[in-house]
Parts: sequence; structure tokens; C-alpha cells
Amino acid sequence: MIARALCAALALAALAAAARAQDAPMVKDTEGLFLDMSKVNLGTITSEDDKKKYIYTIQLEKARLTRQALKVVYENAYDLYREGQFEGANELTQKILAIDPTYEDARILNRATIDLKGSTTPAASRRRLISDRFEEGMSLYRQGRLVEAAERWDEVVKLSPMNLKARYWLKKADKAMAAEHFRRGQKAYSQHRLRDALDQWYAALVLDPHFPGLSGVIAKAESEEREQEANEKLQTALNLYGQGLVLEALKTLDQVLEIGPGNAKAQKLQAEIRAEVANQHVMEGRRLYEARQYDSAIAEWKAAVDYGYDSKAADQLIARAKEQQRREEAARKRAQEAAKEREDEAKKKAADAAAADEAKKKADEEAKAKADAEAQNGSPAAAPANPAPAGVTDSAKQQSQQAYLAGMVYFQQGNFEKARDQFMLAKQLDPGNPDAAAGLDRIEKLYGGGQ
Repeated sequence: MIARALCAALALAALAAAARAQDAPMVKDTEGLFLDMSKVNLGTITSEDDKKKYIYTIQLEKARLTRQALKVVYENAYDLYREGQFEGANELTQKILAIDPTYEDARILNRATIDLKGSTTPAASRRRLISDRFEEGMSLYRQGRLVEAAERWDEVVKLSPMNLKARYWLKKADKAMAAEHFRRGQKAYSQHRLRDALDQWYAALVLDPHFPGLSGVIAKAESEEREQEANEKLQTALNLYGQGLVLEALKTLDQVLEIGPGNAKAQKLQAEIRAEVANQHVMEGRRLYEARQYDSAIAEWKAAVDYGYDSKAADQLIARAKEQQRREEAARKRAQEAAKEREDEAKKKAADAAAADEAKKKADEEAKAKADAEAQNGSPAAAPANPAPAGVTDSAKQQSQQAYLAGMVYFQQGNFEKARDQFMLAKQLDPGNPDAAAGLDRIEKLYGGGQ
């Protein structure tokens, strides 16, 4: 929208220049109205804020260019007005107002061109229009309608900048209105309506920047207003603190100190609240430490420092928590390693037992196959080579069988030396143990007749 307005304004400037007589001097040189973008360095856009700033900058620049272009168009329209070309001036001012309805100078000039349109004696008509506007202002002034009188004289000054009478009476009206605003401000101040008083005094300052004593009373009222606002916020902070809303109270105290950095009451209350909050964080950190929640405890102690807690004391607490955390982590790892070792040992024992069972099963199958073969050959069943002598106890037989099983484990592992030792032990415990005899027989065959 702004871009269209800018283009339209530039087109109007060109149109106005073309409408001028060829021998007339150029009113304004439009060179330099456009921004040399090659000289602009906005930096790299990396965030949403950067994008917003970039767009805002572009919008400001477009608005500035629009104002400059419209100013050129207005000056051309004014020159057409002075030359008596009221229709051309009227056309330009209408287009200016279509782009910017708030352009007051263009509105005044447009109104004048409407009144003068069709005049056969342009110069005389302009003088008569200015005289009528001036007299209208005087009439309004005598009626006490200062604002309307000032508007009329302002029109005269805009249409005829060298009209000294209009300038004199406009200045006089402004001073009178400034005095009235000053008086109203004093009344509001006496009623302790500081904001109303400041509004009136600022209005007076706009009308008469040199009004005697005005800057002093404005400074005094602003100081009192800040103090009043600070006291109200301080009371709000006290109420919030009394309700237990500690953080909200601190935020409000920050606002108090922004208004009045030297407010001793706010500074004292803020220091007390911050110390209380810091102690709360310290105590919560200790509780979490006792509950072995070390990371949370450390976070609480760091938060305490943000509220003014001694940083060295906090560092000591944090270091102790980290050391305790490290020790417990090391102990946890050692316990995990020990548990894994126990688990591996249990798995190994289970595997050894399974291997022994498998070895016994194989030995039984071999003995049975041998007996079946001898029976098929018609050989009488051989009597046990070493019949168990009378007097071998059940305990000895059990130990003999265990020794045999251990020997089978060694046999499966290829450790034949230890296997033979276990088979020999089994035979010694129970000379009639056929499994032990079979085991020794297999060892003897592997060794080729013994050592």
C-alpha cells in the first residue's frame, strides 16, 4: 500500500512539473529522494526479531520517501496556486489528500483553490481570500473562540507566509491559549491531579515553548508523579509479599526502582525478600541432597546465587554434591560388576553340570552298547571287574560318583590328566564303581596303555 502511494506521489510530482510553463524555473529538484540501497547494511537476518526489525526499517523508509515526495508535490501545487493556476493546484492537492488525508497544508490549499476556482483576476482574488480569512479570525478572537481564530490565522500564514499581521495575531492567540492551559494545569495540580496538570502544561508548552516558569513546574510535577507511582507500586509489592507471592513482589519492586533508582525503602525490602528466597533455595537444595537427588540440589544452589546467596558457599555445596555423586556412581558400577561376575560364575557352574550329565549319559550309552554286543556274540555276561567289596558305605559311593562326574567334566574339556585323577579317586572310594572303571579304561586307551 505504501509502495503504491509512493509511486502515485512520484507520478504527481512529474505531472506537476509538466503542468508548469516551459520557461518557468523548476521548483524543486527531485534528485536524492530515493534511498541508495547499496549503502544500506542491515546485516544477516537470522531470527524472527531481525525480520521484524528489517520490515519495520523498510516501512519507515517507505514512509519517509512518501513524505518527501508529497512535499515536492505540495510545493509544486503551491507554486501553481501563486501563479493563479487554481485548477491544477486543486487537482494536485486532491491527489495528495487521497494518498495522505492527514496532510493539513494540502487540505488548506485545496480549500483555497476551491474558493478561488474560476476566478478571472487570480491575484486580486487571492488577496481578498486572505483578507477574508484574517478578518474571520479577528471576529472569532473577539468572541473568545481562540482555537478557531488560531486555525483561521494559521491558514492565512500557510497561504501567505509573509503576512506579518496574521503571524502576530497567531502568536498572540497561541500565547493566550498557552496561558489558559497553564492556569488549568495549576488548578489540577492544586487538586493533586498530577496527570491532568501535566497534560495541560504540555499543551501550553507546544503553543508557547518559552512560557515563563513552565519547564520548572513540569519537572516538579513529573518528579512528584514518579514518586506517587513508586509509592503505589511499593504498597502493591508489600501486599503481594504479605500474600506469599514473593516473586511477584520482587517484580513489582523492580518496577519501583526503575521509576526511582534511589528509593531506599524499595531497596531494603528487595534485599530482604531476595535473601529469604535465596535461603529457601539453599534449604531445598539440602533436602534434595539428603534424598540423593544431586542434580536438582545443584540447580537449587545455583538459583540461590541468583538471589544473592554467597557464591563461594554455594560452590562448596555444589562441589560436595558432585563428589558424593561421583562416589555413588563408582560404587554402583562396582556392584554391577560384582553382580555380573556372580551371574557368570553361576552360568559356568550350570554349564559344567550340564556337561557332566552329558558325559555320564554318553558313558552309560557306551557301556550298554558294549554289553549288548557281548550278549549277541553269546559270551557270558562278564562279572564286574572290581565288585564292590562289602563294607563300602553309601557316603563313599556318593563321593565316588561325584568324583567320577568331575572327571567327566575334565575329560570333556580335554584335561585328561585331571580326568584320570578324578576317576582314580572315584575307584578308590568305591572299587566297584563301574563308571569309574569305564572312565579309566577310556583314558588308558587314549594314552595307549598308560604311563
